[in-house]
Amino acid sequence: MNDKQDFIRRINELTEIALDQENVIFEDQLFAIFPEIKDDKAKFDVIKEYLTAKKIGLNDKLPVDVLLTKEEKNYLDFYLEELNEKTPLTKGEREAFMLSAMAGEENARALILEDTLKNVVEIAKLYVGQGVLLEDLIGEGNLSLVTATATLGACENAAEAEGVLASAIMDAMQDLIAEAGDESGKEEKLLKRVNKVSKAAAELAEALGRKVTIEELMEESGMTRSYIEAAIKLTGNAIEDIEIPDELK
Repeated sequence: MNDKQDFIRRINELTEIALDQENVIFEDQLFAIFPEIKDDKAKFDVIKEYLTAKKIGLNDKLPVDVLLTKEEKNYLDFYLEELNEKTPLTKGEREAFMLSAMAGEENARALILEDTLKNVVEIAKLYVGQGVLLEDLIGEGNLSLVTATATLGACENAAEAEGVLASAIMDAMQDLIAEAGDESGKEEKLLKRVNKVSKAAAELAEALGRKVTIEELMEESGMTRSYIEAAIKLTGNAIEDIEIPDELK
Protein backbone atom coordinates (compact mmCIF):
# COMPACT_ATOMS: atom_id res chain seq x y z
CA MET A 1 0.00 0.00 0.00
CA ASN A 2 1.48 3.36 -1.00
CA ASP A 3 1.41 6.48 1.18
CA LYS A 4 -1.60 8.00 -0.58
CA GLN A 5 -3.69 4.84 -0.23
CA ASP A 6 -2.71 4.48 3.42
CA PHE A 7 -3.68 8.11 4.07
CA ILE A 8 -7.09 7.59 2.42
CA ARG A 9 -7.68 4.42 4.42
CA ARG A 10 -6.91 6.14 7.71
CA ILE A 11 -8.93 9.26 6.85
CA ASN A 12 -11.90 7.03 6.00
CA GLU A 13 -11.52 5.33 9.35
CA LEU A 14 -11.52 8.70 11.13
CA THR A 15 -14.59 9.81 9.19
CA GLU A 16 -16.52 6.66 10.13
CA ILE A 17 -15.77 7.24 13.80
CA ALA A 18 -16.73 10.93 13.61
CA LEU A 19 -20.09 10.14 11.99
CA ASP A 20 -21.02 8.14 15.08
CA GLN A 21 -20.00 11.07 17.31
CA GLU A 22 -22.00 13.94 15.77
CA ASN A 23 -19.12 14.88 13.43
CA VAL A 24 -16.54 15.14 16.22
CA ILE A 25 -13.23 13.31 16.57
CA PHE A 26 -11.17 13.40 19.76
CA GLU A 27 -7.42 13.85 19.95
CA ASP A 28 -6.77 10.40 21.43
CA GLN A 29 -8.69 8.83 18.53
CA LEU A 30 -6.82 10.99 16.03
CA PHE A 31 -3.40 10.07 17.45
CA ALA A 32 -4.34 6.38 17.60
CA ILE A 33 -4.88 6.40 13.83
CA PHE A 34 -2.18 8.96 12.97
CA PRO A 35 0.46 8.48 15.72
CA GLU A 36 3.14 10.17 13.60
CA ILE A 37 1.44 13.59 13.81
CA LYS A 38 1.49 13.80 17.60
CA ASP A 39 4.90 15.50 17.60
CA ASP A 40 4.71 17.01 14.12
CA LYS A 41 2.70 20.25 14.14
CA ALA A 42 2.86 20.69 10.36
CA LYS A 43 1.31 17.27 9.71
CA PHE A 44 -1.16 17.78 12.55
CA ASP A 45 -2.33 21.05 10.97
CA VAL A 46 -2.76 19.36 7.59
CA ILE A 47 -4.99 16.67 9.08
CA LYS A 48 -6.93 19.25 11.10
CA GLU A 49 -7.58 21.35 7.98
CA TYR A 50 -8.75 18.24 6.13
CA LEU A 51 -11.16 17.39 8.97
CA THR A 52 -12.51 20.95 8.97
CA ALA A 53 -13.11 20.72 5.22
CA LYS A 54 -15.14 17.58 5.93
CA LYS A 55 -17.03 19.53 8.65
CA ILE A 56 -15.54 17.36 11.39
CA GLY A 57 -14.57 19.10 14.63
CA LEU A 58 -11.58 18.20 16.80
CA ASN A 59 -12.63 17.61 20.43
CA ASP A 60 -15.74 19.74 19.88
CA LYS A 61 -18.28 20.60 17.19
CA LEU A 62 -17.23 23.18 14.63
CA PRO A 63 -18.77 26.68 14.85
CA VAL A 64 -22.25 26.98 13.38
CA ASP A 65 -21.13 29.28 10.56
CA VAL A 66 -18.73 26.56 9.38
CA LEU A 67 -21.33 23.80 9.53
CA LEU A 68 -24.06 25.69 7.69
CA THR A 69 -24.38 25.30 3.95
CA LYS A 70 -24.62 28.38 1.73
CA GLU A 71 -28.36 27.79 1.36
CA GLU A 72 -28.81 27.52 5.13
CA LYS A 73 -26.87 30.74 5.69
CA ASN A 74 -29.04 32.55 3.15
CA TYR A 75 -32.19 31.22 4.79
CA LEU A 76 -30.96 32.22 8.25
CA ASP A 77 -30.07 35.75 7.14
CA PHE A 78 -33.48 36.23 5.50
CA TYR A 79 -35.37 34.75 8.46
CA LEU A 80 -33.49 36.80 11.06
CA GLU A 81 -34.07 39.93 8.99
CA GLU A 82 -37.80 39.30 9.32
CA LEU A 83 -37.57 38.64 13.06
CA ASN A 84 -35.43 41.72 13.65
CA GLU A 85 -38.25 43.90 12.34
CA LYS A 86 -40.12 43.16 15.57
CA THR A 87 -39.12 44.87 18.83
CA PRO A 88 -38.22 42.28 21.48
CA LEU A 89 -39.86 42.40 24.90
CA THR A 90 -37.84 43.64 27.85
CA LYS A 91 -37.19 41.18 30.66
CA GLY A 92 -39.91 42.79 32.76
CA GLU A 93 -42.42 42.87 29.90
CA ARG A 94 -41.77 39.25 29.07
CA GLU A 95 -42.33 38.11 32.64
CA ALA A 96 -45.56 40.11 32.87
CA PHE A 97 -46.91 38.76 29.59
CA MET A 98 -45.82 35.25 30.56
CA LEU A 99 -47.93 35.46 33.72
CA SER A 100 -50.85 36.74 31.66
CA ALA A 101 -50.39 33.90 29.17
CA MET A 102 -50.43 31.44 32.07
CA ALA A 103 -53.74 33.00 33.10
CA GLY A 104 -55.16 32.25 29.66
CA GLU A 105 -54.96 35.65 27.95
CA GLU A 106 -54.69 34.98 24.20
CA ASN A 107 -53.03 38.29 23.34
CA ALA A 108 -50.30 37.67 25.90
CA ARG A 109 -49.86 34.14 24.62
CA ALA A 110 -49.40 35.45 21.07
CA LEU A 111 -46.83 38.01 22.23
CA ILE A 112 -44.83 35.36 24.13
CA LEU A 113 -44.91 33.10 21.09
CA GLU A 114 -43.67 35.88 18.81
CA ASP A 115 -40.97 36.93 21.28
CA THR A 116 -39.70 33.34 21.57
CA LEU A 117 -39.10 32.83 17.85
CA LYS A 118 -35.51 34.07 18.13
CA ASN A 119 -34.90 31.61 20.95
CA VAL A 120 -35.98 28.84 18.59
CA VAL A 121 -33.26 29.93 16.15
CA GLU A 122 -30.59 29.87 18.86
CA ILE A 123 -31.66 26.41 20.01
CA ALA A 124 -31.71 25.16 16.41
CA LYS A 125 -28.07 26.21 16.01
CA LEU A 126 -27.15 23.70 18.73
CA TYR A 127 -28.38 20.88 16.51
CA VAL A 128 -26.82 21.92 13.20
CA GLY A 129 -24.77 19.22 11.50
CA GLN A 130 -26.82 16.29 12.78
CA GLY A 131 -28.56 15.33 9.57
CA VAL A 132 -31.41 17.85 9.52
CA LEU A 133 -31.51 21.19 7.69
CA LEU A 134 -31.57 24.33 9.82
CA GLU A 135 -34.84 25.43 8.20
CA ASP A 136 -36.49 22.14 9.21
CA LEU A 137 -35.16 22.39 12.77
CA ILE A 138 -36.56 25.90 13.11
CA GLY A 139 -39.88 24.89 11.57
CA GLU A 140 -40.26 21.95 13.95
CA GLY A 141 -39.27 24.14 16.89
CA ASN A 142 -41.85 26.75 15.95
CA LEU A 143 -44.60 24.14 15.72
CA SER A 144 -43.76 22.79 19.16
CA LEU A 145 -43.68 26.35 20.51
CA VAL A 146 -47.26 26.94 19.34
CA THR A 147 -48.38 23.78 21.13
CA ALA A 148 -46.39 24.51 24.28
CA THR A 149 -47.75 28.04 24.73
CA ALA A 150 -51.21 26.51 25.04
CA THR A 151 -50.11 24.49 28.08
CA LEU A 152 -48.68 27.33 30.18
CA GLY A 153 -51.72 27.38 32.47
CA ALA A 154 -50.32 24.35 34.28
CA CYS A 155 -47.13 26.23 35.29
CA GLU A 156 -46.74 27.71 38.77
CA ASN A 157 -44.51 30.64 37.85
CA ALA A 158 -42.87 32.41 34.90
CA ALA A 159 -39.55 30.60 35.34
CA GLU A 160 -41.25 27.22 35.08
CA ALA A 161 -43.11 28.40 31.99
CA GLU A 162 -39.83 29.43 30.35
CA GLY A 163 -38.48 25.95 31.05
CA VAL A 164 -41.55 24.32 29.53
CA LEU A 165 -41.14 26.28 26.31
CA ALA A 166 -37.41 25.58 26.00
CA SER A 167 -37.85 21.86 26.72
CA ALA A 168 -40.65 21.54 24.19
CA ILE A 169 -38.54 23.17 21.48
CA MET A 170 -35.47 21.04 22.22
CA ASP A 171 -37.48 17.81 22.44
CA ALA A 172 -39.10 18.50 19.07
CA MET A 173 -35.75 19.07 17.38
CA GLN A 174 -34.22 15.99 18.97
CA ASP A 175 -37.17 13.89 17.81
CA LEU A 176 -36.79 15.24 14.28
CA ILE A 177 -33.10 14.30 14.25
CA ALA A 178 -33.95 10.84 15.56
CA GLU A 179 -36.53 10.40 12.81
CA ALA A 180 -33.95 11.41 10.22
CA GLY A 181 -31.82 8.52 11.39
CA ASP A 182 -34.63 5.94 11.50
CA GLU A 183 -34.64 2.64 9.68
CA SER A 184 -35.39 4.10 6.27
CA GLY A 185 -32.47 6.48 6.61
CA LYS A 186 -30.20 3.69 7.78
CA GLU A 187 -31.27 1.50 4.88
CA GLU A 188 -30.33 4.22 2.43
CA LYS A 189 -26.90 4.58 4.02
CA LEU A 190 -26.38 0.83 3.98
CA LEU A 191 -27.38 0.65 0.32
CA LYS A 192 -24.86 3.36 -0.51
CA ARG A 193 -22.18 1.39 1.33
CA VAL A 194 -22.97 -1.80 -0.59
CA ASN A 195 -22.97 0.07 -3.91
CA LYS A 196 -19.66 1.75 -3.11
CA VAL A 197 -17.95 -1.54 -2.24
CA SER A 198 -19.51 -3.40 -5.18
CA LYS A 199 -18.45 -0.73 -7.66
CA ALA A 200 -14.87 -0.59 -6.35
CA ALA A 201 -14.63 -4.39 -6.39
CA ALA A 202 -15.99 -4.62 -9.93
CA GLU A 203 -13.51 -2.04 -11.24
CA LEU A 204 -10.55 -3.73 -9.58
CA ALA A 205 -11.69 -7.20 -10.65
CA GLU A 206 -11.96 -6.01 -14.25
CA ALA A 207 -8.43 -4.62 -14.08
CA LEU A 208 -7.02 -7.83 -12.57
CA GLY A 209 -9.15 -10.22 -14.59
CA ARG A 210 -10.28 -12.14 -11.51
CA LYS A 211 -12.06 -11.83 -8.19
CA VAL A 212 -10.30 -9.62 -5.65
CA THR A 213 -9.46 -10.21 -2.02
CA ILE A 214 -10.55 -7.92 0.78
CA GLU A 215 -6.91 -6.95 1.33
CA GLU A 216 -6.49 -5.94 -2.31
CA LEU A 217 -9.67 -3.90 -2.21
CA MET A 218 -8.53 -2.18 1.00
CA GLU A 219 -5.21 -1.28 -0.57
CA GLU A 220 -6.68 0.02 -3.79
CA SER A 221 -9.73 1.87 -2.45
CA GLY A 222 -8.65 3.06 0.98
CA MET A 223 -11.77 1.52 2.55
CA THR A 224 -11.34 -0.19 5.91
CA ARG A 225 -11.72 -3.94 6.43
CA SER A 226 -14.73 -3.46 8.71
CA TYR A 227 -16.43 -1.25 6.10
CA ILE A 228 -15.95 -3.85 3.34
CA GLU A 229 -16.89 -6.83 5.51
CA ALA A 230 -20.07 -5.08 6.66
CA ALA A 231 -21.10 -4.57 3.02
CA ILE A 232 -20.39 -8.23 2.26
CA LYS A 233 -22.54 -9.38 5.18
CA LEU A 234 -25.37 -7.03 4.20
CA THR A 235 -25.61 -8.72 0.80
CA GLY A 236 -25.39 -12.22 2.23
CA ASN A 237 -21.92 -12.69 0.70
CA ALA A 238 -23.35 -11.83 -2.71
CA ILE A 239 -20.77 -9.30 -3.96
CA GLU A 240 -19.61 -11.47 -6.83
CA ASP A 241 -16.31 -9.73 -7.54
CA ILE A 242 -14.91 -10.30 -4.04
CA GLU A 243 -13.26 -13.52 -2.94
CA ILE A 244 -15.15 -14.23 0.27
CA PRO A 245 -12.90 -15.56 3.06
CA ASP A 246 -14.02 -18.69 4.91
CA GLU A 247 -14.62 -16.84 8.18
CA LEU A 248 -17.35 -14.76 6.51
CA LYS A 249 -19.12 -17.66 4.83
